[in-house]
Amino acid sequence: MNRIVITLLSCLLLAGSAFAQDLPFSGTKNKKAEYQFGEALKAFQEGDGMKALNFTEKAITYDPNFIDAYMLKAEIKSQNERYSDALEIYQKIKNLNPEFPMSYYGTAKILYTQKQYDEALVNAKRFLEYPDHFRKGPEMQRIKSNIEFAIQAIKNPVPFQPVNMGPSINSYENEYFPGITSDGQTFIFTRLEGGRNEEFYLANKRNNEWLPAMNLGAPINTERNEGTVSLSADGQYIFYTACNKPGGLGSCDLYLSKLDGLTWAEPKNLGAPVNSSAWESQPSVSFDGKTVYFSSNRPGGYGGSDIWYTTFKNGRWSPPVNMGPEINTTGEEQSPFIAKDDNTLYFNSNGHPGMGGIDLFVARKVDGRWQKPKNMGYPINTDLDETCLVIASNGTDAYIARQGADSYGGLDIYQFELNEDVKPAKTGYVKGTVFDAETLRKLSARVELIDLATGKSVVESYSNKASGEFLVSLQGNKDYALNVSAENYLFYSENFALKNQSATEPLELKVPLQPIKAGSKVVLKNIFFDTDKFTLKEESKVELEKLIQFLNANPKVRIEIGGHTDNTGDPKKNSTLSTNRAKAVLDYLVSKQIAANRLTSKGYAETQPISDNKTAEGRQQNRRTEFKILP
Repeated sequence: MNRIVITLLSCLLLAGSAFAQDLPFSGTKNKKAEYQFGEALKAFQEGDGMKALNFTEKAITYDPNFIDAYMLKAEIKSQNERYSDALEIYQKIKNLNPEFPMSYYGTAKILYTQKQYDEALVNAKRFLEYPDHFRKGPEMQRIKSNIEFAIQAIKNPVPFQPVNMGPSINSYENEYFPGITSDGQTFIFTRLEGGRNEEFYLANKRNNEWLPAMNLGAPINTERNEGTVSLSADGQYIFYTACNKPGGLGSCDLYLSKLDGLTWAEPKNLGAPVNSSAWESQPSVSFDGKTVYFSSNRPGGYGGSDIWYTTFKNGRWSPPVNMGPEINTTGEEQSPFIAKDDNTLYFNSNGHPGMGGIDLFVARKVDGRWQKPKNMGYPINTDLDETCLVIASNGTDAYIARQGADSYGGLDIYQFELNEDVKPAKTGYVKGTVFDAETLRKLSARVELIDLATGKSVVESYSNKASGEFLVSLQGNKDYALNVSAENYLFYSENFALKNQSATEPLELKVPLQPIKAGSKVVLKNIFFDTDKFTLKEESKVELEKLIQFLNANPKVRIEIGGHTDNTGDPKKNSTLSTNRAKAVLDYLVSKQIAANRLTSKGYAETQPISDNKTAEGRQQNRRTEFKILP
């Protein structure tokens, strides 16, 4: 039954409730008026508002004090956006019966939608004074909270200066649900073509300008609807929503596709238990690619649609976990976006206090627990629906779909700077190109970023086989080891010491992989000793395990481990120190069942510098451990 009809029937039950016994009668004793009102209700339920309105007029003619007929008339006017007429009718009802609660209910709702917040609040409070709210109390409490929030938000606006992204991205069609890579060079979004078919479009940035967006094409785009994309940090994977696709589990499912060189691979349904017979949509993948947040109306939630997450572990996606009452409400929560700091979540909701309709919110994770969401404020949020937000890895640039005065048509995508209160922590990234050190041929290689404090892998990915490129996000306040490896090559080692930095600027690397042959060397940049000591520090085990894996994968390889120092200090002490450090590595490898006859060690002291000893940075590079392939 229509929602408005339910409201009206609640009104009609007034005379039969205990509460109504203390109120003047709201019905009629006039049989002709009663008959006309019955016909009005019937016409209204059949969807004929004009016919229903004519019958209410006749009912009021027979009984000018017939409150129920006035209520129906006001509802019809309101439904047809004749708000001034409806408000006049509600005032008429108040004059007839100042104690009729539903007149305050109807007035509050109209004034709220018309942004007349002060008067709306007066009527909302008056309605809530009555002990029997006709089961409309929770709804009016929500409206009252929204009104109170809106009044304060308008008095305290947040900085918001959206800039249209221009004709390379936007068109006369609707554009929305953007996604962007960590380096900010690739942008994918949804375009509603012809008002019916949702397609993905991709734009690349060159010389700080967006090139014209191109249809992403098959096999991602089909004759069905595709929307709400989420890109992995490196842009090599996309998670997205497709609806009514053959083989799907529900109305809309989550899919994954990988960039195979220059083309996208055939999409794969994430399958059960992530997808179900319910609606799954709007994915957002974490910086490490291991967690996907999404919206679903599957059973077990708190409202119509909730935000859930699934984690990739041991080669499969885990059963989805509801994000709980801190995030989800009895209303609708959708469009999650997890920032690259992995501790800041953006989403939209009509269940938390806001400006009305659907608002954007931000929630932060503290000590592993999500805190109460914060409304992103006015004028980011308005009385209209704000539905999607994406944040760049710098934590400042944000992208939103909205309709502005300078829109090219319908919804456009705008860029703006987040204010400090709602920013995520800034993150950096390292972008590299892997190639054969001798032929310069681009290589597909395994890329692993490891947290040196825990020894756990943070990111595991592969460089693109066509371009050799990879990208991994770097969070602050951690020390990382980067390992790049490919079959028939020596691995590449890099260190990022960020433990005392909250963030880092983007880094670019050239990663030449040396073929496995006599004389080839690798500097082990994650082997650590205390000053003037030769005892391996605990963090060194990450790198040593990679060396062990390499030796086990290449059982015929013999290596020399070399210790090196800078040219400061006593040469004799440097020789002893470098010899002992090289031997410490050899001893560790032997303790891990690497045959001793495959290993030698030697201290070179300062005799083989790879950088200038005149600078602190150069001396640091010269203090190193490396291994060399023996004949």
